[in-house]
Amino acid sequence: MFGRKQHLMDELTPVDQVAGALVGLGALNWGLVGLANFDAVRAAFGKNSVAAKTVYALVGASAAYALFRGRQLADAG
Repeated sequence: MFGRKQHLMDELTPVDQVAGALVGLGALNWGLVGLANFDAVRAAFGKNSVAAKTVYALVGASAAYALFRGRQLADAG
């Protein structure tokens, strides 16, 4: 406002922050899978459990949201 440029963190909502955290955790998990053949989600929740599938779904949905929201923020800036 009045020539003051807002910082990106001023525009991030709590949903943005949660989505970013889930995407980051998902990326770390895939890094572990690639480097050490260790899936932390499966280790924590079981191989084919509903909880593990829920975590994977939340990470995927967060990634889709982050792509959409990142585009919005880029177009606004």
